[in-house]
Amino acid sequence: MHPKQICADVQSMGAKLVLDGNDLYIEDHEKVAPEIESVIKEYKLRIIKYLQGNYSDQDHAVKQTIDKIINFFIGVEQDMNPKINDWFNRDEAAARLVMELTLNFSLNGWLYVKESVANYENKVTDELSQAIFNRAMLHFRKVK
Repeated sequence: MHPKQICADVQSMGAKLVLDGNDLYIEDHEKVAPEIESVIKEYKLRIIKYLQGNYSDQDHAVKQTIDKIINFFIGVEQDMNPKINDWFNRDEAAARLVMELTLNFSLNGWLYVKESVANYENKVTDELSQAIFNRAMLHFRKVK
């Protein structure tokens, strides 16, 4: 989910996400549903980057692609799954990069596969994610 959408959803409830240095808090938190608070916690680092102005649409495209790939691997139904499966069958190197990426997420503390990887990203995972995204775009441009 795009941090911009999370911020908009919070504002529509009459609350606001506010930066305090490198931390995040909810102004008027009592107006925010517990389910939304869970989403905020799960995407906290991406929201902080967004509010700091360090989260571009290109960053989101890369992160969203990785989220879809992770969902594919954990069996979440999505329209993209057959296309992702075809891509990995044709591009073993991309599949290996994804394995390396998930290993790095786990080394960063990502232990529950149904949890977003958003709070477990770092420079290494960002570089791997970009490489995977580039390979995906190359593949999907050819397939069309």
